[in-house]
Amino acid sequence: MRVGITADRRWEEQARLFTDRGVDVVHAPTMRTIDLTGDDGLRAITAALAGDPPDYLVVTTGMGLRRWLEAANGWGLDDALLAGLATKGTRVVARGAKANSAARGANLDVWWKAPNETMHEIVEHLGAHGDVAGARVALQLFDPEGNPSTDVLRAMAGELVEVPVYHWALPDDPGPAQGLVEAVAVGRVDAVTFTAQPAVHNLFRIADGLGLRNDLRAAFNAGVVASCVGPVCATAATEEGIDGPIWPDPPRLPAMVRQLVARLGDS
Repeated sequence: MRVGITADRRWEEQARLFTDRGVDVVHAPTMRTIDLTGDDGLRAITAALAGDPPDYLVVTTGMGLRRWLEAANGWGLDDALLAGLATKGTRVVARGAKANSAARGANLDVWWKAPNETMHEIVEHLGAHGDVAGARVALQLFDPEGNPSTDVLRAMAGELVEVPVYHWALPDDPGPAQGLVEAVAVGRVDAVTFTAQPAVHNLFRIADGLGLRNDLRAAFNAGVVASCVGPVCATAATEEGIDGPIWPDPPRLPAMVRQLVARLGDS
């Protein structure tokens, strides 16, 4: 069995989980994480939120919140930010389990967590509260393409404060990902794992550059398994035309590995 890994973060851990189970891995990152915590813009936003805390704080990723608070600590703003959120009684909304865990780790009381880890749920939940129309909502951004929910929240809230902590881009060296596209297209890989939506979309962008988008999609739909860490990531796969991507419940990395190994062992 051979599995392609598209992650740029924690890929070593994922590879070890596979190799411990006798699976060959090919690491071909389709994205890179660009850290924005050194930007003056984020520092200014952090200072503004510390001085005037929002009514709602939407935490979309655990990594994003942790990096933001680490940056705030470096600027000497973390205590003021956290104290302001507590004093204001800011309602903290977590997109998923990792965001929830990071918020609780920062001693923030989580007011509500999206059951299926989607922004659509958050938009619907906030929309059901009439006070949002006059509220100040801070949103930790996570989608470099601009998630549609951002525009909806901007229109819904009295004020939307966007908090850009990091964003994703194509890898500096596309060679390994190009090799993975070619290997999938000719059946030299049994499965490909995805741990973030941009990892899926970027693989198809890279395939476009090789003139292999249709071949890549056909290979996935002819037996190569698209293994996603959760339902949100799987949505990107279906958007690219992949039929039947799989994901574990709960959506966690070890569970994804176990599920995929079982799936390949049964095929």
